[in-house]
Amino acid sequence: MSNSPPRPSRRQASSLSLLSVIQHNCLESWDVFLSLFESFKETSVYPLAVHLQDPPVSQARLRSFNGFVPIFPPVRKPRVASYVHRSFLARFSVLPGFTDRVDIMSLDISSQKLVFGSRFHFFGLVNAYSINSAGRRVHSIPPETLFPDMGIPPLVVGDLNIHNPVTDPLRSFSSQEVSSSAPYFELAALGGLALLNSPGLYTRFPLSGKARPSIIELAFANLLLLPFVKGWETSRSSTGSVLQGS
Repeated sequence: MSNSPPRPSRRQASSLSLLSVIQHNCLESWDVFLSLFESFKETSVYPLAVHLQDPPVSQARLRSFNGFVPIFPPVRKPRVASYVHRSFLARFSVLPGFTDRVDIMSLDISSQKLVFGSRFHFFGLVNAYSINSAGRRVHSIPPETLFPDMGIPPLVVGDLNIHNPVTDPLRSFSSQEVSSSAPYFELAALGGLALLNSPGLYTRFPLSGKARPSIIELAFANLLLLPFVKGWETSRSSTGSVLQGS
């Protein structure tokens, strides 16, 4: 069985006017990972970047998949990983950005040509996995870490585990949920970042139990990048969310 994804279209091969990015929580499962990457064969345009949370790790190594290069924090068990297609690496300079954290990473992408038909030669991708402390509404990634001043147009995606009326206007929230999540949306707005999720469109469906669906995987785009984002879709997968933007 071939693991090679579909070839790029002529439009993709000539210039970056369309960026296909997928975000997914793999639940540390090889089956979930494989199912996700195998699904790319069914699409006419393969993703140029796949941002994973809870990727499957075996003996301090990440799983591989033909056609993609995994980039992840240099630790024994990273909580995030980004798989970038080789054709993308052949056309653009991709500089990974790591800190001492295992749950957030960035990719600074640059090109000699203008990207998206815009006036800039570069943009950034941020991949994050923020969790709540046990029994508390304290998130592992603070807002100022999630939304750094990168100086370039960023796309920020992540499994953020925050609940706010902005994303789910029909749901009832506790005052603690609102107060703990509000700083993220406030800082994003101050940084010129717009939420790409459609309000009320669930991103996580529980595998079992009585837990209700929720919207915890979020995506934000800088206003400089926003005009070139054609859309952001949510795949209703029981194994977690797949957010795809272009």
